[in-house]
Amino acid sequence: MPIFSELRNRRLIRELCCELNKDVLLFGFDGFVYFGNLQSVEESRLAILTPAAEAESNEVEILTPGGEVIHVDFTRVDLWQLVGKGTGIVSDPIQSGGFTSSRPDGKKTKKTRHESPCLIRQLRRMIGDEITLTTLGGFLFEGTLAEVPDELAILRIQDIFVPGSSSSLSNSSVRSAVINLRAITSVSSISCCSDSESSPLC
Repeated sequence: MPIFSELRNRRLIRELCCELNKDVLLFGFDGFVYFGNLQSVEESRLAILTPAAEAESNEVEILTPGGEVIHVDFTRVDLWQLVGKGTGIVSDPIQSGGFTSSRPDGKKTKKTRHESPCLIRQLRRMIGDEITLTTLGGFLFEGTLAEVPDELAILRIQDIFVPGSSSSLSNSSVRSAVINLRAITSVSSISCCSDSESSPLC
């Protein structure tokens, strides 16, 4: 089965349809991040982005896996390849100070790596916890797990790390993220203890 068919998340696409005329961050399977204003969703497959209201430029911004920012007039994004989306945009997360320091001091992670169904079961037990999710495309999402509806994970964002950069998109720019659970590759819990043991298997 083609990878895009396996990644396609109808719930995530339906949620995006409720974000029309709002600024969004779209995280692609290929490691690219798209920042713009969602104008329309065509045939439940393509998102049309125009320059974001909160952008510092008058163009759509595309952050490459190597950390380079590309500016275009508008773009069409294939929704079947989405790893997740960022919402609650309060400032330009790519240009206006969105890149900040890494994870807080004194926190250790304990990582769980299993097949995706097992990861999802683990995730449902972690609602309310501070967690780290990694996904296809090389993204790392860090924050508090708010809920796990259907095939999505909703996080109150602390940091988002993108491929090719040690800096992050912080919660001062992006308040929440919705992650496609079909794309997760690991789940980690964050604790203040230094002698954390591995999470129990599912």
